[in-house]
Amino acid sequence: MELLSSRSAAHFFRKIIGSADVEEFWVIALNPLCKVIKSDMLFRGTVDTCFVHPRDVFRFALLANATSIIVGHNHPSGECEPSRADKELTTRLKQGGDLLQIPLVDHVVITYKGYFSFAESSWNVQKRLVR
Repeated sequence: MELLSSRSAAHFFRKIIGSADVEEFWVIALNPLCKVIKSDMLFRGTVDTCFVHPRDVFRFALLANATSIIVGHNHPSGECEPSRADKELTTRLKQGGDLLQIPLVDHVVITYKGYFSFAESSWNVQKRLVR
């Protein structure tokens, strides 16, 4: 499966976590053609929080031999707007990806109402999805 847009990434995540009642944080490992190598839930939290550590995100990416990653998590509250913690995490993942040369392509927040994409909002993530 190819993920060539934030919308396709959001659709991928919505099928998995769109109706979950606690926060789940997923990572998608991509190959150079933006095809999914592997995806997995790395963290599961509570109704309004989920602790995520970049070290574990990039361990997953390295073991999958990813050339880039997309991350996503849900907000059971239905609020698509990212929290301050979401923004801080995205910044840390971007920095880690830049250092390891495994770019963060997007961070998608999913709800039952819709989604928020950091890439679509011109956040400082790697613009790589759309060729």
